[in-house]
Amino acid sequence: MRATFADFTIDPPRFGNGTARYERCHPDRDRLAIGAGGRVELDFALDDGELPEQLTLTLIARVSPLGESLGCAPIDITVNGHAVIGQFTVPGGARPREVAFAVPGEALVAGTNTLCVRGCAEARGLLWLYRVTVEPSRICARIHLMTQEQPAEAAVCVYRTEWRAPGSAEWRPAPRLLVHLDRGEGSLPARLAWRGQDGAEASIGFQPTMTEFYGHRRAADGTLTEYRGALEGRSALRDSALEEVMHRFRTEEGGAAGDGRRLSQELRLLIEDGGPPVERVIWGDPSGHSGTVSLLAAEPGPEAEVTDLVTRVRAHSEFTDAGEVAENLLHDSWHKWLGHGGRAWLEFTLRRPIAVGHYVLTSANDVPGRDPRDWTLKGSNDGEHWVDLDTRVEESFAHRHQPRGFTFPAHTAYGHYRLEITRNAGEDHVQLSQVRFFTSAPHPRGFIGHYQRAGEAPTGYHGTSLSATPEPESAKALPRTVEQWRSYLAEYSAAILRVADDEDLSEVGDDQRAAGWLGFEGADEESVLALEERLGTRLPPSYRAFLGASDGWLNISPFMWRMRAAKTVGWLREADPETWAVIRGGEGEDWDDTAFMDRALLVSEEGDAQHWLLDPADVSEDGEWAAYIWASWYPALGDRHASFAELVAEERTGFEEQAALEIRMARPGSAGELVAEGRAQALRGEVRKAMATFEQAAVKGSGAGAYLGTILGAFLDISVAHHWIRNRVLGDPHVIEVIGMEQIRAEAAPLYLRCAAEEWTGTPGGYVSALGDILPRLPDGVDGVVGAGGVSAGSAATEGDDIAAWGARAAAFVPPVLPESRTFQQALDLARALADRGAIDQSWAVIEAALPHWHSDSPHRIAPVVLLTDPAFREVITPARARRVVTTPRGEFRE
Repeated sequence: MRATFADFTIDPPRFGNGTARYERCHPDRDRLAIGAGGRVELDFALDDGELPEQLTLTLIARVSPLGESLGCAPIDITVNGHAVIGQFTVPGGARPREVAFAVPGEALVAGTNTLCVRGCAEARGLLWLYRVTVEPSRICARIHLMTQEQPAEAAVCVYRTEWRAPGSAEWRPAPRLLVHLDRGEGSLPARLAWRGQDGAEASIGFQPTMTEFYGHRRAADGTLTEYRGALEGRSALRDSALEEVMHRFRTEEGGAAGDGRRLSQELRLLIEDGGPPVERVIWGDPSGHSGTVSLLAAEPGPEAEVTDLVTRVRAHSEFTDAGEVAENLLHDSWHKWLGHGGRAWLEFTLRRPIAVGHYVLTSANDVPGRDPRDWTLKGSNDGEHWVDLDTRVEESFAHRHQPRGFTFPAHTAYGHYRLEITRNAGEDHVQLSQVRFFTSAPHPRGFIGHYQRAGEAPTGYHGTSLSATPEPESAKALPRTVEQWRSYLAEYSAAILRVADDEDLSEVGDDQRAAGWLGFEGADEESVLALEERLGTRLPPSYRAFLGASDGWLNISPFMWRMRAAKTVGWLREADPETWAVIRGGEGEDWDDTAFMDRALLVSEEGDAQHWLLDPADVSEDGEWAAYIWASWYPALGDRHASFAELVAEERTGFEEQAALEIRMARPGSAGELVAEGRAQALRGEVRKAMATFEQAAVKGSGAGAYLGTILGAFLDISVAHHWIRNRVLGDPHVIEVIGMEQIRAEAAPLYLRCAAEEWTGTPGGYVSALGDILPRLPDGVDGVVGAGGVSAGSAATEGDDIAAWGARAAAFVPPVLPESRTFQQALDLARALADRGAIDQSWAVIEAALPHWHSDSPHRIAPVVLLTDPAFREVITPARARRVVTTPRGEFRE
């Protein structure tokens, strides 16, 4: 027989192979509420030839709470009047539970069978019923509770593991395994398989109580082993450190053929096997339900990185003469650290104690046999007494310059971290290219997959992270209030008006252009109330506020030219009956949107063969309606958006990605806030965060953001700085206009000349020509060079006399000197004198001591660039010291 089910998590409920009727019950959002004496009956049919020995009845339910206490809602369950169980209470808790019972064959009849779930008269609360399933039996006991109150259900299971090669009798210790998988239904996994980002795969099966597992594992290099584990303990989810590494997703089911999406229970997922983060998970439970998810990976965000707080790194040994020193581990470069022996240690001292929960090791450029294999990361607050934080064994790097991340629960903040490498891959040296520290691991942005209940067809399964760092820019804070919409739309208007041509803006009036506003006066409350009365429902919050900010809109996306005003908004079937008649059915089995089109609200007016629609039947807890785009080039409806605001933000993001270069000139207001935030981060020494923030500002049109990010980048890696200066500063008139020619001549130009000169290979003119308007003009014939003063600005020099001409102009260039504070200027003068006498280290000591006192009143200065441009400091400021300059808190942010 096929499974019979009633799914009350959607409205209206969905039934499979049966019909239902209720008495003294009522729908309550995503469930059916059964009170004292209430009942739900489910009819299903069985043929003579398929009467089974028993069936399995599964309920997903929860008892409503009474204040802060658990409620009491016992139920009686019968099939054809035959008692299955009486006075049964679903185990209490904050989440729905899955319980299963055996229905004996003698209770079943050929033809129609009736299952009855009835609330007992003494109930002091409600039974919230989410789903009922009747299916061929997979249990042998008369009654089998799938999710009794047992520690594993609300805990992370920690396993001590081993593996052995095929044919070998010896089991070897393997990294511990942490497992937690919960769809909000309380069911424990019976089998589990996963794949790591490095390609390693594992597949295991659990004992019913999850105390042991057995399976196999294939490593990233293809090595196959048997794999087993024994339960070492269970860690409660209330442990905040485990909550930080737990992946939590808001989920939806549906999306398979002819099946619309609907909200589902939250998914909690944690699988830590000692390797890279997991990218795919497959599981099954004892009831025969199964699922698979593929995670949308995310890189560690700059907001979590604390590598910039490292003030010193030491190693057991390093190759100083070759420049392969421990300091290189803190750089984003191709340089490396190399140490003697097959064992090694590295110590990192931070500016202040930080709770590190994730670190990244990057393999070096050559000799895989030098890669670390076994190591322990330790923490200390005095540099003498160390605590083990994370231990790894049998690790490997698949290729050169491969970054691998490792996560562990971050309980305590430490000021010192020590990486003890106890074994390498077999060579006589150990090496790494980079080490980075983070307060937390990167969280997947979401997942795609499918879920299949026993006896049913698979359905789509989608998730959005509840714990990943929100994206910056327009998607960071979706507008909901009238004031937020006005600010959001003003910024969006500025970008569109700057890059759109006259044809795109044909309907935009002169007043709108002058005001930088593609909208209209906002609808007053009376107009919005009149619309709601006409529709017979209250509008979703974000769209209601949008009308209050602007009653209609022009050019909200490249393909949507006009949004409707309140007086013309209406149900699609009434507001545009011709379109409704055309698109309500579609063709083929894969598309049937008739019901949706009959209830959809049309909020757009004119576009490029597309319509914007809101769904009043898909409402979130905060009252938002799902939003869609129907377009003639889509095979069906477009992607689901949780709200009108989310749809607008998605379209804006697409516009900004397509027009990124032109938007650099748009100068929207939020870019100034980003520059101020980035400057504060830079002066605090948070270089990577500042670089990311300046990049956001540059994309939003800020010349200051482009300039400050370029200058900061020069301190991190001067070898490539001339490329960025040429393209992002000297080649962008907007940047030069914002920063001013005086500062360009004092900082960017000499820095560019230094970097370009170090990269010249006999043809310097192609680099220097970018300075055509900055370098001094020399008269014809100077130093015997013909045409030295006559090369046009911006032209590329050729071989021969023109190259010499450019060289002469560069040599004659004397950059202006920007003012420094008295304290820092005195330190510069002393440091120059020491450097002239060859006292390089003493010169650096003077500069380092003065760095916290450096400051500038100019908002476009964030570091003493003179340290990179003055030839007197060429030997003093090594790449490691240049990085130290910008990671040292300065001015008002000094510690």
